[in-house]
Amino acid sequence: MSEKIEMQLGVDVGGTSIKGAVVDLCTGELAGAIRTELTPETATPADVVSAIGRIASAVGWSGPVGVALPGVIDGSSLRHAPNLSRAFEENGALACLRSAESANAVLINDADAAGLAELTYGDAGLDRDGLTIVLTFGTGIGSALLHNGDLIANSELGSLASANGRFEEIASGRAISTEELTPVEWARRAQPFFDELEAMLNPSRWVVGGGLSESFDRFASRLELSKPISVAHLGVHAGVVGAAVAAGGRVRAPAEAAA
Repeated sequence: MSEKIEMQLGVDVGGTSIKGAVVDLCTGELAGAIRTELTPETATPADVVSAIGRIASAVGWSGPVGVALPGVIDGSSLRHAPNLSRAFEENGALACLRSAESANAVLINDADAAGLAELTYGDAGLDRDGLTIVLTFGTGIGSALLHNGDLIANSELGSLASANGRFEEIASGRAISTEELTPVEWARRAQPFFDELEAMLNPSRWVVGGGLSESFDRFASRLELSKPISVAHLGVHAGVVGAAVAAGGRVRAPAEAAA
């Protein structure tokens, strides 16, 4: 029987920053400080590998790394990652992250990583309560669908559009920051999308992660929803923890299963 992995480095790649930490897989808690690198303006695969290498070196880590990426992992490339270089869309772009000579990474979508963390360490009811929609608000808006204990990968609900624009363009954490949106202004933009998702998917509950989770009550209280909404169990660290879980082998990352 193989030895159970108890510590694992997880890295969450965002459009603004790249964060990583060693995670205790028994508890889901961080086993050390978060290390942060600013996402380079070019944000090519090589840039991301270099940043991951600096984080791994800073925490004294060697071996496989769980990496959460803001886009759809499609074999050897990454689709729908507007905040990273278009070089990620080229065939073979992800090879340098997966290579044992560089990042040696197990890859997963960033919102799916947050969902995986929620499944692993969050409310036990997630394995029996129907559909939970996890939305992560950061530079964009990511999503994960959790159905009776299973993760349905690569949903990308932030791409939904209305006459006013795409959900992730007008109601993301970046939009709140750059446009200095009040909770009321944000809710006015976000409510139609929540209404549409509720009509389409009939979720049992909502979970909010990403930067918005730090001021969750101020914003979520302005929404009118028929089902309960709560902050992700691991808050802003959910992506890091979920990436670590994927790499630690406790749950096979859906994106890697299809790679």
